[in-house]
Amino acid sequence: MSLKPESLLPKSVADAMTDEAVGRRLKALREAMDLSPSEMADTLGIERTYWTRYEKGRQGLSDSVAALLVLRFSVTLDFLIMGDDSKLPVSIFEKIRSKLSE
Repeated sequence: MSLKPESLLPKSVADAMTDEAVGRRLKALREAMDLSPSEMADTLGIERTYWTRYEKGRQGLSDSVAALLVLRFSVTLDFLIMGDDSKLPVSIFEKIRSKLSE
């Protein structure tokens, strides 16, 4: 019998990794950068509908788009995927934190 890796995660981590939770963080990041959804999609070189699906939690974030977000906006995969903001640069942390608390 083998276990699925996700079944070994603490509930708080599993909840933070849902597409909806990731989407909320993506929206907060976009707003913190003062970009519209279409500007964010254009910045990443992806279809605008893809960004909307990611942000609304209708589609899981692809690895390549997550990597682009890390490279272009100095966020971490820990933040994007699991919601761990402890390693974000302070300036970005403050902007994103204010957007997530709205």
